[in-house]
Amino acid sequence: MPKQLRPRTFRRVDELLLESYGPVPDHSEGPLNSLIRTILSQNTTDASSFPAFERLRDHFGGDWELALEADPDAYVPLIQDAGLAPTKSKRIHTILRQLKDARGELSLDHVCAMDQDRANDYLLSFKGVGPKTASIVLLFECGMPFFPVDTHIHRVTRRLGWVAEKATAEQAHEVLTDAIPPELQYRLHLNLVTHGRRACHPTRPECHACPISRFCAAYRGGTVEAKSTQDLLDFSPRGR
Repeated sequence: MPKQLRPRTFRRVDELLLESYGPVPDHSEGPLNSLIRTILSQNTTDASSFPAFERLRDHFGGDWELALEADPDAYVPLIQDAGLAPTKSKRIHTILRQLKDARGELSLDHVCAMDQDRANDYLLSFKGVGPKTASIVLLFECGMPFFPVDTHIHRVTRRLGWVAEKATAEQAHEVLTDAIPPELQYRLHLNLVTHGRRACHPTRPECHACPISRFCAAYRGGTVEAKSTQDLLDFSPRGR
């Protein structure tokens, strides 16, 4: 992260995005629901994964015990639109089985009582759960200071100069989690995602209407348009 960035920079960007996009909604739905929804959103869009989650949950009446009793192949037609359905169905079923065997119940509520490092390691121990998936659950459900990096945040924060141009999403996650004040992370995460969707597009970003252009290294350097084509190649639209 550039040395000139200070907490007040993050606070001012947060304030400007809040003025532009308004208060953020409460996304809490319970850690287990959040984990399953996020697994379904991997390598796809929310528009595809969210309906898939609703179909899966509703099919079993919201009872993950019934989902565990079913064969994972039964999940496939329900989550097909989210992509990689055979793989995701097995991962979800395996997580349910591991939870049931280890704790005798299907709940992840206990993760919020752990310290953040232990909670993160615990979620990462499940197959198919990577840093972004774990951080989404811990930020949204437990209020822990993690900063998930999706394709929108990766693009926007590189342009802002908050992370290096060649930083991977994983590297950006580490840098931003450490740098952004914990009390800002939930709201700033959601509003940066909104900003990436509405204004800071991969191509033809709406810099003329951007509320945070004064803080944008790419805008000040006149390099946004020059990089936009490569951004499109590097970051195809994906969900969490």
